[in-house]
Amino acid sequence: MKSKILILILIQLITFNLKPLTIFSQWVVQYDPSTCNIEDVSFINQNTGWACGQCGQIIKTTNSGVNWFLQTSGVYEILTGIHAVDSQYVYCVGWWETILKTTNGGNNWIVLRNMTTQSSSFFKTFFINRNKGWLLKTQYILRTSDGCNSFDSTYEVFSYMSDIYFKDNLNGVLCGDGALIMKSTDGGIIWNQIQIPLYNFSSPNLDRESFVGDNGWVVGYGADYNLGSLSLKTTNFGLTWDSISRVPYPNYAQNYSIYFSNLNTGWCGGSYGFIFKTTNGGLNWYQQQVPSQYYRADFWFYNDSIGWAVGGLGQILKTTTSGQWADVKKISEQIPSNFKLYQNFPNPFNPKTKIKFDLKQEDGSWNIEVRLVIYDILGREVANLIDEQLKPGTYEIEFDALNYSSGVYFYRLITEYYTETKKLILIK
Repeated sequence: MKSKILILILIQLITFNLKPLTIFSQWVVQYDPSTCNIEDVSFINQNTGWACGQCGQIIKTTNSGVNWFLQTSGVYEILTGIHAVDSQYVYCVGWWETILKTTNGGNNWIVLRNMTTQSSSFFKTFFINRNKGWLLKTQYILRTSDGCNSFDSTYEVFSYMSDIYFKDNLNGVLCGDGALIMKSTDGGIIWNQIQIPLYNFSSPNLDRESFVGDNGWVVGYGADYNLGSLSLKTTNFGLTWDSISRVPYPNYAQNYSIYFSNLNTGWCGGSYGFIFKTTNGGLNWYQQQVPSQYYRADFWFYNDSIGWAVGGLGQILKTTTSGQWADVKKISEQIPSNFKLYQNFPNPFNPKTKIKFDLKQEDGSWNIEVRLVIYDILGREVANLIDEQLKPGTYEIEFDALNYSSGVYFYRLITEYYTETKKLILIK
């Protein structure tokens, strides 16, 4: 009897080891201090960006989020909006009328305004250049032309405003609570409210907006919890809006963020850590798997594949695969005698190719930290296919380069004991 049980256990173990192993490498936790929430993030390129949040924290990365360093803000208020103009000039705003500015990339932050007693607050800011920008204050829109030394116009709005964007010196759109969307065509002096299509007399709160040229999107939550968050789109830079879909959030989940990298591809997220993606301009949204349940406050994407999500408890997630699944399969139960990275096949390829590698057992360990990274010809990381612990064995993974340009790329297998790089060629 005991021998039969042992045989059954062995069969189960072998079957388990040969099953495809799905790796959560589509969204990877980059920063997880488990402390203060992060409310906003802004990058100037693939490598350099800033994020801000509660406890007066401002953090910066110069290596695409591999490391994030805490900067000294000089305040302890909740910081709700940050906008990086370039590598030197960055503006940050927050509660109790806090306005911060740096002119040297954050080495020093200048406190331009900070009320120690509870008063009105700033929620978001956007700058068109180093000096000209707009700030959303409790029921007011402020404009500056001299880097926040003074404000030459204010506009009163009887609602909380959450996000603002200008495509040039004159044309801007903002959104806020109670289905609020407003547009300005004179640089923010006069704002006109835009009516949007609503259902069941609901007025969803709109926390974030995203624009690609004249095309823009907002996703809001309101009274229609059972229908999902309402998704709206404009094709004429906010002059008119159409209700195009509902994001299938579970009941009572709320949307806080949205970002489109092109006319078709976008992401939104909110409470309970949900992230949804669309590939047809917001007509349909599909839920993505994420490694945590903290809420999503903001997104920023460098291209269709590489992006960041920030939110609850100071956590920052990154994807280099557009948030898609990366499936690595263990194709042999035999333990290899050496580490090896095979040439991808086919090569050249369009748009998919397979990469195989062997993992040897080393120092008696059955868990090996493995990274499989794709680089472009300039040495920039463009995809992180695997970033997990794997057991010794032979594995295979498919790389889908549908969203990449033709050219020469390199793939590198990185472990504690072994590193190897090979070339692959994408021809479209």
